[in-house]
Amino acid sequence: MSPKPQLITDFSNFSKQKWQIVNDDVMGGLSESSLQINYDGNAVFLGRVSLENNGGFASVKNHETLNLSGFESIRLHLKGDGRRYSFRLQTGSKQYQHPWSYEHRFDTEKDLWMEVNLPLNEFTATFRGSRPENAPELDLSAIGTFGFLISDKQQGEFRLEIDKIEAL
Repeated sequence: MSPKPQLITDFSNFSKQKWQIVNDDVMGGLSESSLQINYDGNAVFLGRVSLENNGGFASVKNHETLNLSGFESIRLHLKGDGRRYSFRLQTGSKQYQHPWSYEHRFDTEKDLWMEVNLPLNEFTATFRGSRPENAPELDLSAIGTFGFLISDKQQGEFRLEIDKIEAL
């Protein structure tokens, strides 16, 4: 029997959370993004993806550890802009994060609130946009970061509003 849903975050304690923006400027790109809390108390990941200077991605990740052992999926309650995003998990400890991430891509519908269910057994390893051959299986007991990414040459403005993230 699966455990009952566990709230990962509803952003009500945003000021105590450890969110970090990581955009393509780490490689010379010009994309920009931010994570804000709106009047409804939801997180809003927004910005602009630029393909200039070999850019093309924007991301935000939370450096809080999670143990997802016994859970089968991640459920996102969000409102998108019609673009494709990735929800990403990275394993490791506070001292050492593995270089690869595990991601599940999902499509949004413009201005429509959606519940997106991401089965944990469908997350795939990725490293700088490619699939590493030597990445181990996702260790659900050792999640070091989680967050969102927009990439795939989706140039232009983006906006993803997130109400909550749960483990099912």
